[in-house]
Amino acid sequence: MRLASCVLIIQTMLGASIGADAQAGQVVLYSSNDVQTVSSVVEQFERQNPDVKVAVVRAGTGALMQRIKAEAANPLGDIFWSGGLSTIGAFQEVFEAYRSPQADAVAARYRGPDGLWLGTNTHVSVLMVNVRQVPNGTPPSTWADLADPRWKGKIAIPDPQFSSASYVALYGIRSLLGESIYARIVRNAVVVGTTSAAYQGVANGEFAAAVTMEYAAYQYVAGGLKEIKVVYPAEGTFLSPEGMALIKNAKHPAEARRLYDFLASKPTQALIFERAFRRPLRPDIDVAALSALPPLAGIKTIDLDDSRMEADRAQFLAQWRQLVSSN
Repeated sequence: MRLASCVLIIQTMLGASIGADAQAGQVVLYSSNDVQTVSSVVEQFERQNPDVKVAVVRAGTGALMQRIKAEAANPLGDIFWSGGLSTIGAFQEVFEAYRSPQADAVAARYRGPDGLWLGTNTHVSVLMVNVRQVPNGTPPSTWADLADPRWKGKIAIPDPQFSSASYVALYGIRSLLGESIYARIVRNAVVVGTTSAAYQGVANGEFAAAVTMEYAAYQYVAGGLKEIKVVYPAEGTFLSPEGMALIKNAKHPAEARRLYDFLASKPTQALIFERAFRRPLRPDIDVAALSALPPLAGIKTIDLDDSRMEADRAQFLAQWRQLVSSN
């Protein structure tokens, strides 16, 4: 087993810390991406950079942000990849500005002030539908369709308290459709604790539809599961851009910058899309040529104010808990 894989598994399971005396030629990556995606990227990086070894700490974005903040006086990580841009922005004091040569390939709206972060990919909110389970054999074509009583108990929605992508989707739905329709959709839904429980539940036939992310739904389509369809609601949908950042005062800044540039590069972004269907923010990667997914320009999207959405989070989630508890 490769060194990177060993570190990945041990630190994921045991939460081991990276020692302050880590050797030069090492870079410590904090990542919330899945094991397979991280492993494939680390393998490629180490092959191209044989003088650098990557140690990986995997956890959820929120947990890693808190860890980076707690370690600010003695950083044990060098680079974070990847989490929602609004979340990275909320913790920007623990990150260090860096102007990557790859930065100009990404639209300015996905780059942090003075290069504090760089967008890498975006999630697209979709409806994942199992056509064998839909009531009356008619899949939904809009978000508002889910408010119909016939969908009661047939929709899975990940709890937005634990899923940032679900928070974006639900915040967008409420903003788009208003409180009344939004509340009817939530009351029709089965709330699940994780994002994976929603899309796996649809794939297994437990639910007819789920509010989820494009990449998660499309992996089943690409895998040949013919009953699964990806629906882009006609009213429009929402983007959840993600990115990476260098940790301030890191112990291996040169190696961290090399990994950062590698992660932002066109070949690496194309590799990640081919392996995991995570839509890159680089417009020079044609996802339609690599998959059956539409180009981003062909999807109707509705802009959400990231700073407003982050400011509204506590109030939104309090209302969410009240709405779910009254179900």
